[in-house]
Amino acid sequence: MRRTRTALALVAVGALLTGCGSDRLSGPEGGGASQAAGAGNRLVDLEQQPPYVNSLGVDPRTEDLLLSTNRGFFRIDRDGGKVTEISGTVRAGSRSAPVGTFLSFLAVDDGERLIGSGHPDTQALPEFLGFIASTDGGESWKSLARLGEADLHKLVVRHDRLYAYDAVLAAMLISDDDGSTFKERFTPRGLVIDFVVDPQDPETIVAATEDQLYRSTDDGGTWRALLTGIGMRLDWPARGGIVRADRDGTVFRSTDRGTTWKKVGSVQGEPYKIVEDRDGALLMALADATILRSTDGARTWTPIFRP
Repeated sequence: MRRTRTALALVAVGALLTGCGSDRLSGPEGGGASQAAGAGNRLVDLEQQPPYVNSLGVDPRTEDLLLSTNRGFFRIDRDGGKVTEISGTVRAGSRSAPVGTFLSFLAVDDGERLIGSGHPDTQALPEFLGFIASTDGGESWKSLARLGEADLHKLVVRHDRLYAYDAVLAAMLISDDDGSTFKERFTPRGLVIDFVVDPQDPETIVAATEDQLYRSTDDGGTWRALLTGIGMRLDWPARGGIVRADRDGTVFRSTDRGTTWKKVGSVQGEPYKIVEDRDGALLMALADATILRSTDGARTWTPIFRP
């Protein structure tokens, strides 16, 4: 079944690569990320194809913000806003390539490890990096599984499981053994741009495509359409229900697993990533790499970093 779905997906690989940024292999290694970190320059190239922001996280050891965009992978000092580019290298056997321009990551194990996926910044490795991991803050990465096969656009660790959306298979991958093996659950038609997992139920997943929200209550085996919306970004904190931010900046909350929604606030700009901080506050990265914080359940948002 996986080979059949892979073959079908590769027919549309041109469209997939456009969605990930069609020019990521052009130019010198690093793709301009070092210039973006300079004073007065943006961390995102808004003239290129989206996505502009790939991942947002917090290093629990230092409380630094971690941000990956279409210009690179950056560490942002939580107090002073100092930006440092992380120049990473991914290795697979005897081969290696720079990585960072199109990197999806998640901090796990109390920040001792980053897991991720994405694309190399040069053609020294296959187009899809599969499942990768780093134990030195993103400076070096090792290929763990599915090199050349999987493009994991988001990863979630919850209920002692690893969940990931694979854009090549158009499937939710779920692992009970830290990524050594995965079971595959195909998602509804359309590229999934975000998904979240119920903090109380490991089999309930809510996923958004560009224009539709879906829910599965059986580990991704079947999906039910919930509502339509444009560019919906999601987070499911431990308390308070699901947070949803639409492309126009309107922020909603649902306490019944996505069936009904209440508008609770709004932001100026296009939301891209929402994550929960260690103290229960919410962080949101906008398309231009501005980072906002909310301490009142997504009602109001305060900028904590501007590029």
